[in-house]
Amino acid sequence: MGINSKGRRKIKYSGKEYYWKVQEDAEDYGRINLSIVSEDKKLIVSYNVAQSNYDKSPHIVIKGTEFVGLENHYRQGWTRVQTPIWDDRIITPGLVRTIIEWCLLPKDELIFVDWDGNLI
Repeated sequence: MGINSKGRRKIKYSGKEYYWKVQEDAEDYGRINLSIVSEDKKLIVSYNVAQSNYDKSPHIVIKGTEFVGLENHYRQGWTRVQTPIWDDRIITPGLVRTIIEWCLLPKDELIFVDWDGNLI
């Protein structure tokens, strides 16, 4: 079963289609979130916009099963890991492609954080 693409933008990366949307999250203190979902719903991530403006290191919320580096980790529910610092004040297709690429490429080490971005 595919994803509901209504209200989402589409981007192709490595032959796969991904859908993304930027919207206010009423359950997360009104923060603006970028949501990215693959057509097969294996990659599902959420990223708070403008984290580069904060003192804490930025992080991403991994909701799906596809994320390079987590294959051998037991996890239940959402997982949060630190990301590189991106210029994320304005969300562009280029930034979305960068985030997808980062999620799918091998990483030297993952740094896990809690819901507020504090190191675990």
